[in-house]
Amino acid sequence: MTDHPTRIEALPPAALIAFELWDDTGGAARRLADALGGALPDPGRSTSLAGGWRAIRIEPTVWWLSGPLTGLEDRTVRLTATLGEEGAVTDLTGGFVRLAAGGPGWRTLLMFGGVFDAEDPAFDPGATVGTILHHVAVRYDVAGEDLVHIHVAQSYAVDLLAQMRTAAEGLGHS
Repeated sequence: MTDHPTRIEALPPAALIAFELWDDTGGAARRLADALGGALPDPGRSTSLAGGWRAIRIEPTVWWLSGPLTGLEDRTVRLTATLGEEGAVTDLTGGFVRLAAGGPGWRTLLMFGGVFDAEDPAFDPGATVGTILHHVAVRYDVAGEDLVHIHVAQSYAVDLLAQMRTAAEGLGHS
């Protein structure tokens, strides 16, 4: 195996909480932003929040929060109380695995089997997109100029990691 700058690795386990707003999304979103210590991102975007948390806008009224496992139950209870009857909070922890791809070839790597243009300049830090790989939903979250986090169902994570490592080896970077 040759050394190359494009890398793909599994990240340590993290909490993953989904929340969906049903009514009065403006008021509920403002309360959530106050509770989370930062504004919620716009559609197709993500942002870092206080305490090592990251908010990822999955759909127009659905967000994921990824962050430390410590205090997960307390955070889930507080978010549920903040939303009240205006939405739902679901703990997805354990159902998804986070991978990271980095180096100058990460954009090319994402286009192996993906159905979007990872070279688009709008796919910049804070951008997020979903795609389907081998009938499994995958979420990409650009965490930096040279780094993307990949959220994938636990049932497919080992295979995706192996496939992406094989693809990264074939990129020919030196």
